[in-house]
Parts: sequence; C-alpha cells; structure tokens
Amino acid sequence: MAQTRADEPREVNRSISFKHLAVSALILGCASFGAVSLNSTSWTTGNISILWPSTGLLIGILLCLPRRQWPIYIAMGFCLDVTINTLPPVRQTFPFCAYLALCNVVEVSLGAWLLYPALAHKRYLAQPRQLISLLVFGVVLAPAVASFFAALCVTAFQDKPLLQAFSDWYSGDALGISILTPLYLSFQMPLPFSRRKWHEIVSLLACLCAVSVAVFWQTSLPLLFAILPVLLLVEVRLGMAGAALGLLAVSVIGGFFTAIAHGPIGLTHLTSLSARTLVLQVFTLVCMLVVYIAEAVRTERNQIENNLRASEQQFRVLAEESRDIITLSDRERTLQYVSPAVKALLGWEPAQWLQMGRAQIVHPDDLPSLDRLYVDCLAGKTGNTLDFRGRKVDGSYLWVEANLVLRRDPETSEPIGFIDVVHDISSRKAAEEEMSKALNVAENRATRDPLTGIANRRCLDEYLESEWQRAMRTLNSIAVLMIDVDYFKQYNDMYGHLLGDNCLKQVASALASSIRRPADFLARYGGEEFVVVLADTDAAGAQSMAELVRAAVELKQIPHEGNPRGVVTISVGCAAVTPEPGVLSANLLMSADGALYQAKSAGRNCVRFGWGKRAS
Repeated sequence: MAQTRADEPREVNRSISFKHLAVSALILGCASFGAVSLNSTSWTTGNISILWPSTGLLIGILLCLPRRQWPIYIAMGFCLDVTINTLPPVRQTFPFCAYLALCNVVEVSLGAWLLYPALAHKRYLAQPRQLISLLVFGVVLAPAVASFFAALCVTAFQDKPLLQAFSDWYSGDALGISILTPLYLSFQMPLPFSRRKWHEIVSLLACLCAVSVAVFWQTSLPLLFAILPVLLLVEVRLGMAGAALGLLAVSVIGGFFTAIAHGPIGLTHLTSLSARTLVLQVFTLVCMLVVYIAEAVRTERNQIENNLRASEQQFRVLAEESRDIITLSDRERTLQYVSPAVKALLGWEPAQWLQMGRAQIVHPDDLPSLDRLYVDCLAGKTGNTLDFRGRKVDGSYLWVEANLVLRRDPETSEPIGFIDVVHDISSRKAAEEEMSKALNVAENRATRDPLTGIANRRCLDEYLESEWQRAMRTLNSIAVLMIDVDYFKQYNDMYGHLLGDNCLKQVASALASSIRRPADFLARYGGEEFVVVLADTDAAGAQSMAELVRAAVELKQIPHEGNPRGVVTISVGCAAVTPEPGVLSANLLMSADGALYQAKSAGRNCVRFGWGKRAS
C-alpha cells in the first residue's frame, strides 16, 4: 500500500472513486453549458465572457483531493472543454479548441498547486492568509498566465488586439475562480450554512435574487448599491457558502440583464456590451472583496469570542474543581469571585466571603503583612507569597499560603486587579513546629548538661568570652566562682553512682536558686565542678556571692557520712578583675581554680579569693 503523504487531507486519502469522478464531470458539464448559455449573447458581440465557472469549480475539486489524483481530473476537464467548444453554439475548430482547453489546464493546474498549501486543509475561506492566497494566486496570477497564452492564439486566429483578447478571457475566469472555488470548498464543510434552517436559507437567497432582478430589470435608476447590503446580510446569516452562492446569483442575474441591455449600467456612457460587461465584473469583484473581508473579520471575531468563552470555561472548571481557594479582586482589593473550595477549607459559602471584609477573613496580626503583599504586587514585584491565618466559620484559624498575581488588561497592559490562589499549609506548619521543637531539643542538648539541666562547658566558654569582651569595652569588673563538691569521690564509693548523680542535681539546684540576677550564669564545668560567671561584679561582690552559694548547699542538708560535717558541702574559689587588652578570659578561670585549690587545702567548705582588681 502506498505511503500517505503528510500534507494530504485525511478524509480524501483514498484511491480514485469513479462515482466521484462521474459526478464531478456532470457538475462541470452543467456549469460549462450554463456558462455557454449565459455568455452566448456577449460572445456574438465581442467574445467577452461574463463568467466562466468551470475553471474555478475544477480548482475547488482538486483542492479537496490528494495531488496524485489530479491528473485524471485535469484530463477530464480538458476533454469537457474540447467537447463544449466544438459543439453548437460555439462550433470552433478542434486545434483551436484543444489549445484553449490546454490554457484552461494551465490555469487550473497553476491555481490549484499554488493554493493547495493554504486551502487544502482548512477549506473555510475566512482567514486573512487564505483570502490573500485566493486573490493573489487564484484571481490574479493563474488566470493572467492562462489568459496571456490564450490571447496569443486568439490574436493569431481572429486578428484581435492582444490586450483586448487578454481582457476578454481574464475577467470571466478571474470572476469564476473568485466565486466558484470558495463556493465548492464551503459546501465540503459539515455545516456550510452556519446551522441555519432551510426556510431561512431559501428566504435570504430568494430575497437577494429578487433585489438583484429588481435592480437589473430597470435602467432608469442607479440602484447597484442596493445589492451590497443584502449580500452582507446573506453573509452574516449564512456564512461563506451563502456569500459565494449570493455572488454567483448576482453575477448570473446581472450578466443576463446586462447582455440584453437592461440594468443601471446602461445609464453610463458606455455603448459596447463588452465595456458594460467589464463594469459588471468589476462591480461583482468589489462586492466579492467586501463580502469576503467582512466574513473574515466576523469569523475572526467569533473565534476570539469562542476562545474567550473557552478560556473562561476552563478557568471556572479549574477553579471549581481545585482544592485551593481561587479569588479575583479589583485594584481596590474588592473581591469579585471566590471559588467553591472556600467551603471545604474554611467552612464559608462563597457568597459569604464576597460580603466579608478583609479584617473578618484574616488574623489581625497578619493584616499588615497582607497589605504590604498587595502593595508589592501592584508595584510589579514577583514572588508574592505570604503565610497567614485565615478565619474559619467556627472562629478558629487555619494556616494558609497566599500566592498573589497581578491581573493586567490584555490590550493596555494596565493593572486591573489581582488573582489570589490560597491553599492549606496547616500540615506544613505542624511539621515546621515539630522540626522547630526538634531543633530546640538538639540545641539544648548541645548547650545543656544532660544530668543537671544547666549550661555545659561549651556554653560556659562562649558566655564567658562574650562577657569578658563586654567588660573590656565598658571597663567594668567581671568575676568567676569555681566550685567543687567536697569528698565527692568518697560519696560515689559509699552511695554509688546513681545517688552520686542525684547529689549533683541537688547541688546544681541549690546553686541555681542562689543566683538571682539575669546576667549571672551557672554552668557545669566537669565532673563535680561548677562555675558561676558574675557580670559587673567586683571582688567584694564575688566573695559575698561565694559565701551565699556555699551556705545554700550546706543548708540543703544532703547526707554524706564521708564528709566530717555529715552533709554535702562545697569549696569555692573566686576571682574578679577588670579586663585589659592582651589578657585572656582563661586567665580568670585559672585564677579562680587556684583559689579553689587554696580553699580545699584550708579544710574545704570555705571560700578563697584569687585575683583582685586587675589581672597581673
């Protein structure tokens, strides 16, 4: 089986149908005999053709067929032309008829070949590109080439001027192609008359024919202008098929009455039938241009309206089926449309949301941020999203995300409103809260001692360095208390490590309860050692605080048989200094640690002091 060409119409991709060929031959034959009858009067006076429909009709037939079938149809048209020109009343010699038929073959072949790319797939001639192709290739170029070759023969056989012979042939063929090709293509559409009822079709065409007969019957009034409005009415109601059929009726009626010297063209100073016929053809071509252009404009407008309706329908389907809330508002942020998803998401009916103010919809704390979002969007900024809390019908709030887009006028590009797509992010917010909690736990684990719950050594180093730098800038004193639990090894040996851990917790609790200033900082240094950082504290203040924490632990009365006093006690070494450049905060800890060693050497459960006012 032969491969299908990609550029051939699907519905005609088949082998030659002899029935279709026979019907086409019958139609072409009837059209040719009708043209002979119409043109017989004008031929007797000057050989000018009022209208020659067979070439335009054959071009239309070829445009609906795959190109591999064209030769047989062109051959059929050639045989018909030769036959008709040899029969009465034409009665031309065979060589002359054959040559003229070959000229028609050139016209049909050239016209169909040039028009095929624009018209073969979209046969409804209502696009500007299609009309331009029809005018340039079908009405101008193809009949001009054929008319030139025909005029050469006519000039040789009938001794007629070349230009006149060219004009006699060209005008009739150009008019036939401009009317019959669109007419045939329109009738290949499923609904050639735009879904109109048969009685309307008949009434409109009958009205056009009646007006045409009335205009061309009389010769006293120039009423040609009365035909065009009726033609436009036929085009508006019946489409391209009605327009082409109406033009054919006007051409036939006008040609008949003009040939018998009737009609408003007789009011002119033209005496020859050829000249009057040429005026009629020009009038018909002008009507054709006006009607076809009007059809193209109307079809394009209808297409735009259909596209707008389709877009609106698609938007409504998407909006109504979407689980997100879609809203439309004007530049003043007044809601114009709310999708039904607001019912499922927040419990409100769309009509209720349209009547509610923004303050009733959005959490009061989120209103300023939402206002800024609209201002930024109107200013042309992109990425306009915001998380806010939307009020539900029961008064509670749901976390949602707004995605705001600026609407612009399609013609002026001026901002005309906003499109807002709002979707539920409550699950995301819940996940973020869980993540935040997990991060806080991780952060606490990184900075807190897991046993006592107070700050660990890492956090101590950071805090001490920060306070050391601040004290250096403000020239204030800073103090450190180094604390050690007395006889803690003996406690662990006597009571076990579990009770030892509990002891450290109680000591940390006693120390924490003694520290009352927000800037004072307690941390576990390691093992049974603790450190207290005292900001803006001099030596006297540090010694006083050291005595306070020592007493607080002793008053806790934690039993300790390994301690000479029978309870848990602590030893404290303290140091205070006003930092100077070049001195490290670690020196302060070392001084406090040295003072702690002195306290333990002095019998424990006491306080000793290291540095004084300044570091040495």
